[in-house]
Amino acid sequence: MMNRDELIREIRKYRCSDLSDGMDALGLVDKGTMNERMRPLRPGIEFKGYAFTVKLLCKQDAVKPCSTIEEWREELGKGCNDIYRFVDAITPETAKDMVVVIDMDGVRGGVWGSEIAMNTMIRGISGAVVDGGCRDSYETNLEHANVFCTTRTFTHAYGRVTFGGMNIPVNCAGVQVKPGDIICADDDGVLVIPYERAEEVMMFARMQLEDDIKTRGDHYQKLGFEPDDTLRRLD
Repeated sequence: MMNRDELIREIRKYRCSDLSDGMDALGLVDKGTMNERMRPLRPGIEFKGYAFTVKLLCKQDAVKPCSTIEEWREELGKGCNDIYRFVDAITPETAKDMVVVIDMDGVRGGVWGSEIAMNTMIRGISGAVVDGGCRDSYETNLEHANVFCTTRTFTHAYGRVTFGGMNIPVNCAGVQVKPGDIICADDDGVLVIPYERAEEVMMFARMQLEDDIKTRGDHYQKLGFEPDDTLRRLD
């Protein structure tokens, strides 16, 4: 049995399509497939890692109207200290191969944006998957942050959600995600693979990718295409 480092290195060779086919081969058809609203902020984002889960709840009480800058700064600070308390659990020691998975039930609140993207990139995460809002899209893309979300927005998370827990099972874009599950994301979407089934899934995924590389390699030759990195994923 592979250790965590070996497992994530190996699974990064495969496309979500190969891994989904591997799930199908095990009878797990459409299990682990996040719904189509979960999309990357820009084309070409691909990452895989272990789920660090966060639950945010819809805010039930009313927000406090503010009349001064100082009052607003204090109120916003209290709200952010509550919502973002999970960030302190992400350290350079824990962030290796981590994907932050946030369940906020699709609320249109920009919990992920340009500052938190850089903050968590500095700590070393692989990416973020948010069933809810990402804002500051332009800057976040300039930063090459790896983010998938169900909503793009300019609204803040403040006043819309409150902290509900971390490292607990959550439901993200229609899929139950447990801490430590493997999150696989590319242009086609996001797939969740239970940690305990990953090696079985990869056994079938390798067959799919090997066959695909051979067939497409033949097509490349006939069409006069130069080989590219998609034909070298297993190297």
